[in-house]
Amino acid sequence: MFPANDLLKFFEKPFEKLSTDNWALLPVDTGFCTELLNSAENKFNSNQFKVAALARSVTPQLDLRNDSTFWLDAKSSALSDIEAAALQQLGLLAAMLKNHFRVSITEFECHYAVYPVGHYYRKHIDTTAANNKRVFSFVIYLNHSWQPDDGGELQGYAQDVENKKNNQEPLLFRIPPKIGTMILFKSDLEHEVLTTYKKRYSLTGWFRR
Repeated sequence: MFPANDLLKFFEKPFEKLSTDNWALLPVDTGFCTELLNSAENKFNSNQFKVAALARSVTPQLDLRNDSTFWLDAKSSALSDIEAAALQQLGLLAAMLKNHFRVSITEFECHYAVYPVGHYYRKHIDTTAANNKRVFSFVIYLNHSWQPDDGGELQGYAQDVENKKNNQEPLLFRIPPKIGTMILFKSDLEHEVLTTYKKRYSLTGWFRR
């Protein structure tokens, strides 16, 4: 997923951007993503996904989301080789985030997410003052041949108090779900998944205290 050598250099610029802008992009090997997509599709087609539930840490709202998920558990005997490799790589990233930002990251969690046509995830944040264990969030896109009219972008908003007072929400990023893209952002950043017009797969998760 990430290069085997010189991870410090690979993550240096994304970590700088994450520090200054609250988000960053990382390239992910497309062959690796294709294998993850195959695993996700097999699980979805065999009815192993479940309708997503809201975590207690997420800001509550009616009709917030309608995607489906399958959680990856490192202890599960059903974990495929590519899924185990992904969790290992994410563990390396967790350790590097912890060391670079001097934050107490003790674990991470992740799941596949699928958004069938017409599905979405409205504006929300992944952590609140009452439950702030999530530090960084990430999304890894698994979709081939994504076109602009397919929708489904992840859209993030700047944390600008003055603009919010004026009912303005300046756009921070809008990233189409093309395979080989990883978005890493701070979990207190407001974001949403726009309505998708093509089935959309991702690997989504959080690095936690």
